[in-house]
Amino acid sequence: MRINIIQTLTSLSKGGRDVTDNDLIKWANDTVSRGGKSSKISSFKDPTLRNGIFLIDLLNSIKPGIVDYALVTRGVSDDDATLNARYAISIARKIGATIFLLPEDIVEVRPRLILTFIGSLMALK
Repeated sequence: MRINIIQTLTSLSKGGRDVTDNDLIKWANDTVSRGGKSSKISSFKDPTLRNGIFLIDLLNSIKPGIVDYALVTRGVSDDDATLNARYAISIARKIGATIFLLPEDIVEVRPRLILTFIGSLMALK
């Protein structure tokens, strides 16, 4: 798993320069914005990641129409946040991303695993 994550992130490097956390965050925020959504994150520790909505918006921005927003909850409770996280992981796999995290990793906002999730999506582009 670790080797695959490193290979994925290395494939994103630009001109020999490693991709930084800030590069990934900027790409994700810009992609969501281009998709017409207003959600943003400031870091991979951002507590708003907990509800899964930013990741769902990112997925919908990458592949417009892939998300059925009728299935997305506000993610206030742990159960609702977990449902959103499961949905985000399912969509990411459906569009071909290699995903190594569990819904609990999103709900508990585990920064390195969320970084790999977003990095895998960036590698698709």
